[in-house]
Amino acid sequence: MISSCAAQNDKKMKVSDQYPGVKLGFSTQNFLQCMPVGVDNLKELLDFASAEGYEFIELRDPAAELSQEDCKILAVYAQEKNVEVIYEIHKDLFNPEFQEVFDRAVLNTATFGKPGILRSILSWSEFTADENKMGWTREELDHLAALADECAAKAKNQNVQFVLENIIEPWFGNDGGYGLADLFQETSGVGLQFDTANPFLPSCRCVADPEKVAEHLGQIAGRWFTTHLKCGKDAAFQPVLAVNPMPYKKVFELMSTNQVQYAALELLSVDDKQACFENHHKSVEYLIELGIVEIK
Repeated sequence: MISSCAAQNDKKMKVSDQYPGVKLGFSTQNFLQCMPVGVDNLKELLDFASAEGYEFIELRDPAAELSQEDCKILAVYAQEKNVEVIYEIHKDLFNPEFQEVFDRAVLNTATFGKPGILRSILSWSEFTADENKMGWTREELDHLAALADECAAKAKNQNVQFVLENIIEPWFGNDGGYGLADLFQETSGVGLQFDTANPFLPSCRCVADPEKVAEHLGQIAGRWFTTHLKCGKDAAFQPVLAVNPMPYKKVFELMSTNQVQYAALELLSVDDKQACFENHHKSVEYLIELGIVEIK
């Protein structure tokens, strides 16, 4: 049985009215170590989301291995629970498996209906193959831009918005090559999932200034669709939310101002199931302390 503090006192959480339009959810990535992708496990997480007051989940299916029939079953269940579903794969655009995984994922995403968002990661294999690489070459940028917009167009044909999450690429171009800002200047259809910790972690090839990132988010706000509330305290990904290089209040202010609806907890996954649920409760408590979330 799921431990649910909110359910015990018949109250649920909601984002404060200070941040109109912003919805709180979580990524099922947080549970992957102890709850592998499958219909039964995902139903349990939808139960948890509904009981606590989360308005959506991000269903992390790294290689799009769920069948369309699985997704139909989950879509009906999510609708019964009044929880929206965003679909996530985890292949970067240079990964040789990306295209086949993307093609399956678009159809799976469409099965869930609203909000019709499919997310993947922007970088990984090209940087992990070269520890000295500081940015994309012009040729790589051209390839990424063409493929990202081509995939966005394919997704749009299925009423799906394709978004990419910033990972370890530099946010801004530098002497070592091009970065995320350059990609968004070269594209028009692909959207952004903003990760609140990645640009400021040592794993990023050029650690960014939070103020400059915030300014750029305002400039591309029409293409910013979702956010991962991830904690980069002590320069490392954390299992609970705490102080972050870009403060969460700033993130919610930016989201509300720029009409970005979806903010999902992304927590370092642990192998104990009950600890995973407790980490979500602790993270929500932190947001309550900040005045971002209320229990009503």
